[in-house]
Amino acid sequence: MNLTRRFIFLKKSRLGKRENAAFFLYILPWIIGFSLFTIVPMCASLYYSFHTVSIIDISSDSYTYVGLDNYRAVFQDKMYMSSIGNTFFYAFTKTGLILVLSLLLALFINTAFKGNKIVRILIYLPAIVPGVASIIIWSQLFSKDFSLLNYFLSFFGIPAINWTNYNTQMASVILMGVWGGLGPQMLIILAALQNVPSEIIEAAKMDGAGPFKRFFHITLPCIGPTLFFLSLTGIIGGLQAYAEMQLLFGVGTDRTMTMAWNIVLHAMSYNGAKTMGYACAQAWVLFLIILCFTAVYFIATKRLLPNNEKR
Repeated sequence: MNLTRRFIFLKKSRLGKRENAAFFLYILPWIIGFSLFTIVPMCASLYYSFHTVSIIDISSDSYTYVGLDNYRAVFQDKMYMSSIGNTFFYAFTKTGLILVLSLLLALFINTAFKGNKIVRILIYLPAIVPGVASIIIWSQLFSKDFSLLNYFLSFFGIPAINWTNYNTQMASVILMGVWGGLGPQMLIILAALQNVPSEIIEAAKMDGAGPFKRFFHITLPCIGPTLFFLSLTGIIGGLQAYAEMQLLFGVGTDRTMTMAWNIVLHAMSYNGAKTMGYACAQAWVLFLIILCFTAVYFIATKRLLPNNEKR
């Protein structure tokens, strides 16, 4: 009997080793790609952040160790500190607007009415447009000479707005971001709404709870983890904003300059200035900020989710 059990154990262990070997063999291309294009560049940027080097001399030895000077310069750079404020304002404002509007749309679509599926498709449609293509479309909508948005507003007696003006640039970018982000978040919230136990809703109705009480005391707590996930991932994505501002306006100002754009400008300097190391230091500051938000998400998820969902 003992010999039989031992044979079965050895057979299972050999099978497990084969399965483990097959698993690592399948993910080996991903591991190689992740190492070459993510781990190695991150380690290199950390190394360069302690040196002065230009992008054209990065393959040579023409750089010197400066310690933490690049990191000290980051917090003394007025433009970078301004870009931090711009980035946070953009990320939080866009994420908040998308979250509120997508929640309202999901609540509306969650009710049965004619044309429900068509409305879902129309709301989600902007999400399938490639990012650069959508920015080019919006640049035409914001055009000074012929703005379709101003033409539409003229029907309501609203005077023309200069969407690329210094004072309205950030509002224009946020409007574009909300347009593209509504669809995906609306569908995720809709899925969360449809997972709310109908028995609890019906019991609350029988107890005389109105729609507002049912929403704030039943629906909202049930979809709370989903809303929290969407808010944090939206903020993390907004903190990396670059293409929206660069393609729309071309030249950064103290109103539209973001951290990512500032990093690219210093990294791609070809005028002989050794600012590649400084750009790497800026990138690591941005990385640490995003890492803090990611840590908040993981810590809060353990407290928000029930024990059965954690497992």
